[in-house]
Amino acid sequence: MDRFDVTIIGGGPVGLFGAALASLHGMKTKLIESLPLLGGQLYTLYPEKYVYDVAGFPKILAKDLAEQLIDQALRYHPTVCTNQTVENLEMLDDGAYRVHTSSEVHETRTIIITSGLGSFIPRKLPPPSAERYIDRGIYYFVPAMSHFQGQRVVVVGGGDSALDWALAIAEAASQVTLVHRRGDFRGQQETVRQLQEHPRVSIRTFSECIDFQGSTRLESVVLVDHRDKTTHVLVADAVVAALGFLPDLGALKNWGLDLEGSSITVDGPMRTNRPGIYAAGDVVAYEGKEKLIATGFGEIGNALGHIRGYLDPKKRGGLPHSSNIKIESP
Repeated sequence: MDRFDVTIIGGGPVGLFGAALASLHGMKTKLIESLPLLGGQLYTLYPEKYVYDVAGFPKILAKDLAEQLIDQALRYHPTVCTNQTVENLEMLDDGAYRVHTSSEVHETRTIIITSGLGSFIPRKLPPPSAERYIDRGIYYFVPAMSHFQGQRVVVVGGGDSALDWALAIAEAASQVTLVHRRGDFRGQQETVRQLQEHPRVSIRTFSECIDFQGSTRLESVVLVDHRDKTTHVLVADAVVAALGFLPDLGALKNWGLDLEGSSITVDGPMRTNRPGIYAAGDVVAYEGKEKLIATGFGEIGNALGHIRGYLDPKKRGGLPHSSNIKIESP
């Protein structure tokens, strides 16, 4: 079985940058991602939203940032395995590991877990009829904005994600209705103001979806107004449920790692309690942790600096500056 120096579990922004760094510094690198595509939350949760807090980009669409990170990682030819969910972990006699996934077995000297929030488990819309229209009008993962061109769209939720999606979708849709069961929003008030002033957006507070109707695809949404218990039927081509996601580490919870809730506890070099296993990004917990992409980029660098010395004691002392490395053109 082919053995790798580093196996990164999670193909989001931190995992992608880690694959680039590890390969750049001569480590034989593998990247495992449970979804069919790389990019993590940047692609899966908010591809059309702008990101403002990544160094070097005044603003950049999340999907464009994902594509840049993918290009950077693939430049150095790591082995990439998508659509594989990690399951069991086996420690070998020499301290290396075998990672069993849903379809393959991988052998590696070290592991870095960069799985973010873990599996994306969306909070579901309560009416049982919602299940009938998943991906046939009801979406928990938002497709490209072009999908909503000229459509009548209902966005459900009251947090930042719901507000941001409603504003973004309104640029393509013919009409957007924002439905929230409370009277006030948890998101940014400036975004609320923009929605209130948008000519193609209407807001229904104190309201909740109680039924979804249609033949083969979604055609309408039934709302109840909790103030007077009246019901209203909205003609709709699509519903975007922005009710949040439940973090779930999945099988990683059974790997004998020290956990703090749904996060993995690490030390300064991003080591877990198990030798040769590291973690970085939103999945980790330590005092003062900030869950930002920028923070994760630094954490993966710390992890790889330590791993480089772990793999070869002659290379202890962290990662050398990339400007001092001779890099051949791809």
